[in-house]
Amino acid sequence: MSGITWKDVSLENVEKIRSYFLKNGGIEKEVEGEYETWRISFSDTTVTYFSTGTLYSNESPSKDPAITEAWDFIEGLTGPRYIKPTKEFLIGFDETGKGELFGHTVLAGAIIPSELFLEIDRIIGAADTKKRRSYSFWDELFQKFDHLKKKGLDFSIETIPPWVIDKYNINKIMDVTYQRQLNMFYRDVDMSKARIVIDNYSVGPTLMRYINMLESQGSEIIVTSDAESSYLEVKLASLLAKRHSQRSIEAIKSNPEFQINGINIGSGNAGDEKTKTWLEAWKKSGQEWPWFVKRSFKTILTLDGKPKMKKEQPLLNESLLSKEFIEKFNKGELSIQSLSVVCPHCGTIMKSARLIFLEEAGRPISRLICCEECNQELVDAGSTLRYYCGFVIPDNNALSRKIIGRDLTRSRIFDNFTIVLSPVVRYESDGMRGARQELVELRRFSNMGRVNLISPGNLVGIESLNSSERDERIIQDCIRYNGIFLTADKAATTYAIGKGVFTISV
Repeated sequence: MSGITWKDVSLENVEKIRSYFLKNGGIEKEVEGEYETWRISFSDTTVTYFSTGTLYSNESPSKDPAITEAWDFIEGLTGPRYIKPTKEFLIGFDETGKGELFGHTVLAGAIIPSELFLEIDRIIGAADTKKRRSYSFWDELFQKFDHLKKKGLDFSIETIPPWVIDKYNINKIMDVTYQRQLNMFYRDVDMSKARIVIDNYSVGPTLMRYINMLESQGSEIIVTSDAESSYLEVKLASLLAKRHSQRSIEAIKSNPEFQINGINIGSGNAGDEKTKTWLEAWKKSGQEWPWFVKRSFKTILTLDGKPKMKKEQPLLNESLLSKEFIEKFNKGELSIQSLSVVCPHCGTIMKSARLIFLEEAGRPISRLICCEECNQELVDAGSTLRYYCGFVIPDNNALSRKIIGRDLTRSRIFDNFTIVLSPVVRYESDGMRGARQELVELRRFSNMGRVNLISPGNLVGIESLNSSERDERIIQDCIRYNGIFLTADKAATTYAIGKGVFTISV
């Protein structure tokens, strides 16, 4: 069991707690710091009371039931650490990485069935996202509650990359992203039975309009600052976001490409001496800042000798999306079959867009263009689809052509998308060298945090399906995940559009 902390424990309760441990076999130990008032060894945990009013019981490797009973006794006196469930489902949202010099801002949402409240509280214990920890710490914690997904625990992770943070005010992006995550939860949870808590980042009118609608349907809505201190569902979301963020930082730290003079990036915190040393060394080298550096932050602007950057509103153009899709999106329904793109040049409403690669300054740049005769660029279509839809499902034709890898290497249309590798695609890729190479690249980009890669389902029975049945499986996955179909096959494009699935073709 993880360690656990209780704060602001009254002197009256502290004396009762101390007596409880001593009466039940606890052994008083010598205090080890100036802020420790008393320390008691009990089973394989040590319980320490600090002069600040904090009581701490460290981890119990044996999971001794006597310790659980003791913790229950403490909470009987102090009350629970988090506000108790008031609904059948607890949904929380939080983000991390907004203030770090490196990497993405990570947005996480979590659903906790109320019957798992105490179990998850015990697993999380004293973990504090405001303290600096290694990725392995957060990952080990994650593994302890990941198995609870079969009991109804669920979560969603989204990211906003550094170059978007540098250029845009991201609150609108956060609004749309949280709304899409809620839409995904909407499919599995009766929102009238849900408490929804959002850590307040200055929530905008886009999201407020939506959550007010949910409130009118019976949801309990709470938007508050420092929500993770009071709401377990937000605490869990915060831990999920922290783990994802740290995984990306660890991948960058261990990549020789981003080391200089044997120095890695450190923690990415502006106050970290190792990070400062790396920044100074990289600047002196004359190289362009790597992709993960937030160039709009004061520390970087000072090194570059540049003034503060004025940020723009994000390029989320609802007018590019079909009226039907937006109406359903604002009512809590995320539907790939209702998604069409409206060309701003010729006015055509399309179930597909075409991806092309152009040479600019000697490098390939990807663009989404109208599928009709006008062939004009659909400006802002990539970023709009990314935040309103977010999922892409490639077939093996797309993998073999290395479409996503090429885009991520030089351009950014597919950055931050969740790439769903269907069982059919995974099975067929074994016999295709180009597809296998693309999968290696996608895993590399996933480790960096630039895409989210998921591989649902298993390969059982795939070998017995004919080509038409395999195509149908992929399209069904598109519908299941509300994902955009990506292909370089004209016949597959026609088939997907016939099924109502929005498609990007090459």
